Amino acid sequence: LYRALRGDPQVQATRVLLETERLLRIYGHRKIRVADVADACGFSAANVYRYFSSRHAILDTLACHYLREAERTGVACAICSSGSARDRLSGFLTGLNTALMIFSDSEPQLSELLADAAAEQWPCYARYDALLVRRIAKILTEASASGEFRLEGDTEQEARRVKAAACALVEPDVIRLSRDKYDAGTREALSRLIATALLNQSVSPSRASPHAD
Repeated sequence: LYRALRGDPQVQATRVLLETERLLRIYGHRKIRVADVADACGFSAANVYRYFSSRHAILDTLACHYLREAERTGVACAICSSGSARDRLSGFLTGLNTALMIFSDSEPQLSELLADAAAEQWPCYARYDALLVRRIAKILTEASASGEFRLEGDTEQEARRVKAAACALVEPDVIRLSRDKYDAGTREALSRLIATALLNQSVSPSRASPHAD
């Protein structure tokens, strides 16, 4: 995740992030103090404040990196899916969920950080939320133009509805609360169901069954 940052370990801001990440994996973010980070970096707390305004700013920066990495995984899975918008949307939701579940399963302290960022609406979560809506809206726009989906509202509104329907897949705090309730097959089925529901909207009233309610 921090390949670019690790490329220049002499940069002090990078050292702050890397040491905070190391401490986070041991103690969890709630127990980390700026003084702890400064001691780990080998300089004073005043030096930490030269690069980050607060402890929260450091943690928000770390959470932002991980949320963006999860989103990129979702995009990669969407690209690898077939040409249909339904498969691209399902691939995006499933890929994003897979990345977040990996954090939840193998990095519990990191998962807790992301869950708190989502539940408390940190700045990094606001950026994550806006980015997901844009990604979903792009798929919906392309699908609407091709006739695969027929949207009931404007694209952003529909994208937000999709994201809300997929909260168990894409919201770090919901995932942390429900991770033991749904297996991988169930989560993947949910992403397909959401995408298929949009596909069903593309059926025009004139072609619908006369007995349909």
